[in-house]
Parts: sequence; C-alpha cells; structure tokens
Amino acid sequence: MLDALLRAAADGAHSRPEIRTRALVHRTGMLLVRTPEGAARFDRRLVELARDVPGFAALVLRWLTDAPQEWAAVVGPSARHTVEALETSRQAMPMPMQAAGREHGSLRPA
Repeated sequence: MLDALLRAAADGAHSRPEIRTRALVHRTGMLLVRTPEGAARFDRRLVELARDVPGFAALVLRWLTDAPQEWAAVVGPSARHTVEALETSRQAMPMPMQAAGREHGSLRPA
C-alpha cells in the first residue's frame, strides 16, 4: 500500500504543488522506516522513482539539500548519493548540436 502511494506521489508530482508531493513522500518514508526492511524498501523505491520518473530526482535532491536534518531520518546515505549521482549525470549530459537546414547534426560540442 505504501509503495503504491509513493509511486502515485512521484507520478503525479508535476500536477500538484511541490509542497504536497514533498509531504506525501516524507510521510510515506516515515511510515516505512519504522522497520529495517521498510527503510531499505523506501531507499530502493526512491532511487527507482528518481531514475524512472522525469523531474523526480531533481525534486528529491532539492528536498534533501533544503532540509538535510529532516530527511536524514528517512533517506539513507546510499540512496542520497545515488539520487545525487543521477541528477548530476543528467545535468552533465550534453545535447547533440542541431544542424541548420537539412544537414546532419553533430554529437560533439562546438
């Protein structure tokens, strides 16, 4: 049930206020981390959603940066590092250059 709520929070993040999504994810995490198995499940699922749902990694990273003490009890260090790496790799990935007219584009930056 909590896994489905977490998935719905991530999938619908673009259609609701960020504060609401943040509250849903945090509350779900607080419920799951009551047991070691739940904490591990929350971390794994958070990483999966950050990888699969466009824009979710950026949201999670912003929450972790803005309130590190609040999220430290919910998100483990491994999950935090993985989300940071996912978002950093997406930002660093260069876009192929577009060609003028009907020419072919280049995959190398100018």
